[in-house]
Amino acid sequence: MQTQTPRAIGSGFRLDSQRPQARDASSAAGPRILAFPKGGNDYTERLYAEVQARGIAVLQGEWSRSWLARNVRPGDVIHIHWLSFLYVHARSSARTTARLAKLYTLLRFAKARGARIVWTAHNLYPHDGGRARANHRIGRKIITSLADYVCVHGESAAAIVTRELHVPESRLRIAHHGHWLGHYPNEMTRAESRTRLDVGNEPFVYLFVGRCRPYKGLEDLIEAFIAAPRPAKLIIAGKFSSQEYLEEIRSRIGGQSDIELVARSIADDELQLYLNAADCVVLPYRAVLTSGTAMLALSFGRPVVAPDLGALRDHVNSRCGVLYSPDEATGLAAALREVRARRFNSGVILQHARRFSWEQLAAPLLDILHEPRTQ
Repeated sequence: MQTQTPRAIGSGFRLDSQRPQARDASSAAGPRILAFPKGGNDYTERLYAEVQARGIAVLQGEWSRSWLARNVRPGDVIHIHWLSFLYVHARSSARTTARLAKLYTLLRFAKARGARIVWTAHNLYPHDGGRARANHRIGRKIITSLADYVCVHGESAAAIVTRELHVPESRLRIAHHGHWLGHYPNEMTRAESRTRLDVGNEPFVYLFVGRCRPYKGLEDLIEAFIAAPRPAKLIIAGKFSSQEYLEEIRSRIGGQSDIELVARSIADDELQLYLNAADCVVLPYRAVLTSGTAMLALSFGRPVVAPDLGALRDHVNSRCGVLYSPDEATGLAAALREVRARRFNSGVILQHARRFSWEQLAAPLLDILHEPRTQ
């Protein structure tokens, strides 16, 4: 379906053995979900496990007319996640344009065969759009004009999608990102984690974890941290999107001995090492609609420092973090000081995270599947 599947926070997935096994998706009776993608990503795997546990078949989609002709049945739901993977060609704008035409044609074809189209808007536009921004606008116009429903992760994200993409409220479905409690290993104590990382007990540890890309604002974080009170330590842990960006961040760090750069993918069983050693997780994003990493931090009982943007304002409140205005030049630096001055209760944060279940995230899909199909 796509040349590269976007990977979520970790790389593994462990399905509860007590969950019922899914039926064979291709031969299952009743409406099914044709997913783009179904696997290769912790978010989609966890979501569709919840759907399959309720007796709904999920089929990995292939973005071709022949596959859709063989597999689409009336009542099926075509569920699309990261839309740009269906049309972007990294080296050819002409091929991207052709794929946009294919996107429109195949969506129309699927609807003519009785399928309903659902798009989950994980972001407003791809964050590294660059010169392709016009193509991304066209892609959004195509999907929002043809989708029966658009799913978003929170009321604030819904307001943004309504305002920016002109999706009417009647076609929006709001379901918050699910928590990650119990999904990743978490047996290591704070003391054990800090010993393993050779941090010590004294420094206040700020952590950035996840894919390192320019829109995530690492330059802003480094600048704000340098001005933060001491003793303190900043850990940046994650794989970089390019060697050029890695070198840019290394140059920004310079000789700062209290900034540790772990420039590689963090394995699922390593996440606990960094999250349990940290006092807070900082997400200095310059643009964001939703964040699985914020939910990851909350699922480890860690407060979050983040901009007051998108669904972050729906998931992070005063009991589990600090939101700052991205329009204020000193907003992030002030938030780094504030989170250190406050006392957060990890139990309260975990209780907050448990509110966001995968069951409620799957509910809109199940409702759509059971809706009477209009002719």
